Amino acid sequence: MSKGLYSERIPMRWVIVVLLFFMYIINYSDKAILGYAALPIIEDLGLSFVEFGMVGSSFYWLFSIAGIIGAMLSDKIGTKRMLTIMAIAWTISQFGAFVIYSLPLLVFSRVFLGAFEGPFLAVAVSHISKWFPPEKRAFATSLVTSGSMGAKMMAPLLIFLIHSYSWRIGFGFLGMLSLVWVILWIIIGREKPKQPVEDVSQVKLPKLTWAEFSKLLFSVNFTLTTLVFFSAFWVLSWVFVWMPTYLTEIVQVSPMQMGYIVGGIGIFTSLGSIGVAMLSDRVLKKTKSHRKSRVVVVGICLILGSIAFFSTTIITSTIGAVIVLGLGLMLVNTIFSIAPQIANQLLPERKGLASGMLIGLANLAGIIGPLATGKVVQLAGDNVELGFNYSVVLAASLVLIFSVIFLIFTNPDKKTGKKEKSITTTASTAPIA
Repeated sequence: MSKGLYSERIPMRWVIVVLLFFMYIINYSDKAILGYAALPIIEDLGLSFVEFGMVGSSFYWLFSIAGIIGAMLSDKIGTKRMLTIMAIAWTISQFGAFVIYSLPLLVFSRVFLGAFEGPFLAVAVSHISKWFPPEKRAFATSLVTSGSMGAKMMAPLLIFLIHSYSWRIGFGFLGMLSLVWVILWIIIGREKPKQPVEDVSQVKLPKLTWAEFSKLLFSVNFTLTTLVFFSAFWVLSWVFVWMPTYLTEIVQVSPMQMGYIVGGIGIFTSLGSIGVAMLSDRVLKKTKSHRKSRVVVVGICLILGSIAFFSTTIITSTIGAVIVLGLGLMLVNTIFSIAPQIANQLLPERKGLASGMLIGLANLAGIIGPLATGKVVQLAGDNVELGFNYSVVLAASLVLIFSVIFLIFTNPDKKTGKKEKSITTTASTAPIA
């Protein structure tokens, strides 16, 4: 395609969204494939549930700190360059599966992959903010994160590769996709539009001070948003590491049926998340209130989602369990496109830092969650079903408790100040830092 095609027929911002959508598919699949390959990996390497839980947890050992550092670095070197570096690292990590024949090597591979996937969502959100005005960013972000739908639709293919050939072939296939994406991104991707969106992100920033940093980090709004996001990431880590085993061992479906169920849940989850994001953007445009549009909308979704997720432990039919599981995951997933918007509103002049801090801290759940689940399942002894049900109750309880507190006490609209106003007045004339 030529530049003329981008400018005349396809606005470049939508080309960026499409490219990031496919990058999210790869990002999500890189996480999820470990769960799809759980039983083959356990058998191949002779792992226990606790050891496999450690493998799932290891992905997040450097994820959070790398996410914060990578997001901050993207503010300096550019989001396009940062995304390129990350995708190259993903390629190397996934091809590395062909030399993994021990637990330490598998752990090292997941730690390496997690370190370079940590900054992705924050950097992607920051990149989107350069192309879309505030009242359209949740929708644009939800389109990118709907890549989870594509990733879950790929589940049958990945499961076929894993069970027909080997789990290493499945990992290598994802490495090839990353390589193709890097080539396309280098050729097609752009850093920012020729006509910048009028926004505080256009300001040439002064050096970050501890006072500015601590004001964000220790604010009530940021703390509660981080805690509720933490609970959502706990559920997400459960989905990546344990849901495939839960479906095959507890719900009693075959591996291929599990793949189709995961794909169906992915479609439902993504469409629902896009719908909620559109609703949130519409409420923001109408009310100009971040509390009504972001906090109230997603808070209610999270509460309902936790109830649906918990219901999987008491519904006995396979179809019923799959329906409430999908409903619960869809409602919990709504926060992934909205929470970064809340963080960016709290520190609009440093979106990379705000999103990176939020996602990095919340992703600590990825370290704790898989280990806690593996321990809970193993403590149940031979009653594996009871152990998995306890892990669901634990995850649902965290979401419920934190979402209620979040809904009651979070109010980003109260975040005002002379400094922010002065920055905004100069936004349209200052270049991007």
